[in-house]
Amino acid sequence: MPTTRRNIARLAAGCLAAAAAFAAYHFYLRDLMLDTGLELGAVRPGRTVYRIVPLYIYWRPRLKTGVLIASAVLATFVWWLRWSLAEQGSSSRLPFADRYRFVVVLWLAHIAVAVSVALIDGGPATLWQPFDVHRRSDYIGAVERITSPRSFLRDYPGLMPELPLHCRHHPPGGPLLLWLVAQIAGPGPLAASLATIVLAGLATPAVYLLARDVLDEAPARLAAALFLLAPNVVCYSATCLDAVFMVPLVWTFYFLWHGRANRPLLWGFAGGLTAFTAAMMTFSTSFVALWAIVVLGFTALGDRNRLKNTSLTLLAAMVAVVLAYGLLSAWSGYEPLAVLRQAFAGQDEVMKGRRGHHSLLQSAHFVVTNLVAFLFCSGLPLAWLWVGQMRREFRRTTASHARWLLLSFGLTLLLVDLAPLYTLETERIWIFLVGFLALGSAACLASDPTPLHASPLVLAALLLEVFQTILMEVLFEWVW
Repeated sequence: MPTTRRNIARLAAGCLAAAAAFAAYHFYLRDLMLDTGLELGAVRPGRTVYRIVPLYIYWRPRLKTGVLIASAVLATFVWWLRWSLAEQGSSSRLPFADRYRFVVVLWLAHIAVAVSVALIDGGPATLWQPFDVHRRSDYIGAVERITSPRSFLRDYPGLMPELPLHCRHHPPGGPLLLWLVAQIAGPGPLAASLATIVLAGLATPAVYLLARDVLDEAPARLAAALFLLAPNVVCYSATCLDAVFMVPLVWTFYFLWHGRANRPLLWGFAGGLTAFTAAMMTFSTSFVALWAIVVLGFTALGDRNRLKNTSLTLLAAMVAVVLAYGLLSAWSGYEPLAVLRQAFAGQDEVMKGRRGHHSLLQSAHFVVTNLVAFLFCSGLPLAWLWVGQMRREFRRTTASHARWLLLSFGLTLLLVDLAPLYTLETERIWIFLVGFLALGSAACLASDPTPLHASPLVLAALLLEVFQTILMEVLFEWVW
């Protein structure tokens, strides 16, 4: 117990220190922007710095009775998780029906948590308000331009300069998804919001399955819960399409990793199809390609028994992507390279002047700010525990089951962060990477000999994450 108390104190002190460091960095960056006119993407000063730099988030404290409802829902979820770990999480082999029930409850819990936290701002209208307020700049504003998906895909490169801001540097998947929702459930912000809420919850089961490939049942369940409770996952899942975009990306990670163990052609092909779906929505799917190369390198160096399956999985994924693009282009005349060129042109137009990577100093600022924004909004407990687990993996003399997955993610994240690709807003754009942080955090917590369902350290980590999520929703305006 003394060791447990020390670990809890260390976790709490680490989160507090990280919060203080973020606050200090915020005021440093704010003063630097006001003094020098530094602009970093969409985060830039006017007469005052009006966002919580380096976050693309406003400061707007408000305390409403919705906090009580959200707290009750979150507390219920934490209680259910601990019950689940105690009842079934101790076994590494469970019947399919038990795993299926857990996945369904996870999906429903994701929806309940996201909705209850979003309602802290006010009534139900807060769920679809972002789709209405941002109609002129977001994907929903392009739905009215779609007369048929086929012609929209064919003409998309030429239409991009005339479409709402986000469509100008993204693939056509976002508007097409909302068009499909409008055909099924009716047009307008309400249907778009309901579809976002329902679809975003499908990411959590994929995190659980990915964690289950490298961890035992109990820590895999814990990883899914930690992901579900992350501030950016919770606060964007009800109101932002980036939460939907993360779904095929997280499933791609699972399919490609799962193929290393068995049936590489089947799982690789499935991963290629989900990667293609993701690529139709966001260019951040390029992370998957880089990660796959890193995984192949790590496998060749330290896990050669899986090299054949890994190679076959990635080859099948490439075939699926090429086949999918070929069929889409043959049917509609869609030109992905033309869309990519136009997206770069649109991004350059938005980032003209001093807002983008126009100097070595500015790129250096982005390296720090992109990572700070992502880690802070993913949750200080997750970031602290993940860093601790990464240190442990580097020091190991023998490989753990999760080692190559965690190290491959860490190296890919470092490479993407160093590359001049992103200009902040990573708390939203990189949301699909939070699952890796949760997996590393669960592995770190599982290293404690106390069973997870009875561990005070696990409870402390969950409650700290819940506290940060509620506090950030109360203090900040998340824009979406």
